[in-house]
Amino acid sequence: MRRFLLGLILVLAVVLAWISTRTHAVAGNDMAPSIMDGDVVLSVPTSAILPGDVVLIQDPLDPSRTILRRVLAVAGQTITNAKGHIKVGKRRLRAAAMGDMGPFLIAKETLWAKKPAVGSAWLTRIRAEPATQWAAEPVTVPDAHLFLMADDRDQSMDSRWWGTIANDQVMGVVRFRWGAAHTWRPAWEFLSGTAPLGA
Repeated sequence: MRRFLLGLILVLAVVLAWISTRTHAVAGNDMAPSIMDGDVVLSVPTSAILPGDVVLIQDPLDPSRTILRRVLAVAGQTITNAKGHIKVGKRRLRAAAMGDMGPFLIAKETLWAKKPAVGSAWLTRIRAEPATQWAAEPVTVPDAHLFLMADDRDQSMDSRWWGTIANDQVMGVVRFRWGAAHTWRPAWEFLSGTAPLGA
């Protein structure tokens, strides 16, 4: 019995040590309102990165910073913004207006998924006034690359400025988040992406 308890304590210590190295306190609101300043996220190393996943990367403009961004398109997919609507391939992200949060308009975006699966969903915010529009030529994501966007669309930098990011630059994929609840999100949640439906 004593050996079992010692083994269990050792396993728990290893698990807690692993978790402590994979948790990160969020600083800033680049991913608001889905992930807010002060939240804690748990990331895992994986090469299986899907659209909708939130990834941890070094900031391309300031490598001393680690930032979070959402994967909107993976290798082979084309992403465009037409008349204020983001399209991945031929499918427009489903967006539903949720309400206001101070000077921001909040929307819930959802990826398409093969039925009966439900695509992953997240919250985004844009400034109510003046509204900004992202307009650019379609981008086809090259092999082993990702197109990333912040959920705080008007006040954060992402692949619209940097271009695509190589998969091997991803330090981890966020699988769990906890922090203060607000109108549109619970205090904690598991996060996952959605298998792409095609280019």
